[in-house]
Amino acid sequence: MKRALVLGATGQDGQLLSNFLSKSGYTVFGVSRNNPDWSENPLKLDRPTHIKLDITRYQELSSLIEAIKPQEIYNLSASSSVSSSFSDPVGTTSSNVLGILNLLNSIKNFKLEKAVKIFHPSSSDMFGSSNLQLNENSPMFPRSPYGVAKLTAHQICVQYRNEFGVQVSTGILFNHESELRSTQFVFQKIIHSLVEISLGRRKSLELGNLNIYRDWGYAGDYIQAIHTILQQTKPSDYVVATGNSHSLVEIIIQSCQKLSLKKDFESLVHIDPLLSRPLDIERTWGDPSRINSELGWRSTTSFEELIDKMIKFNLSKF
Repeated sequence: MKRALVLGATGQDGQLLSNFLSKSGYTVFGVSRNNPDWSENPLKLDRPTHIKLDITRYQELSSLIEAIKPQEIYNLSASSSVSSSFSDPVGTTSSNVLGILNLLNSIKNFKLEKAVKIFHPSSSDMFGSSNLQLNENSPMFPRSPYGVAKLTAHQICVQYRNEFGVQVSTGILFNHESELRSTQFVFQKIIHSLVEISLGRRKSLELGNLNIYRDWGYAGDYIQAIHTILQQTKPSDYVVATGNSHSLVEIIIQSCQKLSLKKDFESLVHIDPLLSRPLDIERTWGDPSRINSELGWRSTTSFEELIDKMIKFNLSKF
């Protein structure tokens, strides 16, 4: 039975991946800095054996790897908030860079290059804004401390793979949402707020900017992509995306239709410039051609189905 180590097991992707691996027959160990509160489990997910550990501490992480001897390590532990990276660039950089550096050094120093496969989640924020479909070879111009940190971590992975033979693969993940997302993220914020409005619990939706386009997918699909990437003989980098771009306005309009909200747009949505990011990415659009053709993976949940899932989940909480 394969042993997998999931770093960042309490986040959206970590929870979904741990469940996927457990149901696929793995023995799963999940790591986070704090003990999780898993008393509620609305999606009925399988939970991993949990270990409290800070991966920015090299000795703790290396000792854990030596003790568990995993065949696969999924590094999903890092700050994922673009907005908070502007107020805490040092913490964001430390979280996103130091952990992966400790992990790769542990594998290198223990001479486990051939024994362990590593997955690292890179981000579409590394590209910055573009009207073109972005692939593995597109130029990268990040516009936030988060994007810069993710690009640095990505480049470290490529270096350790090329220079030291570490089996580390990356998925350049475009935006992916699920029922487990917090309202800190705009997709969930919109859905949650509109559900509250439809139930008479809120009067309006507050946003900083409507001129935003993203390639949004369902995290459950992306977890399968992550696992598929790590099963390949040769480590590499893959864009993971739907290949479709949608706007915040589209989320709002479709959600209102599904919730039978009849309010006019101007009274429904309140624009607050204080909620805008200092340097926002207007548009990102992924090109998943390589992972589609080489690995046979493609996103199966449509934009409309994703909205449906999020609405039904939010309604179930009231």
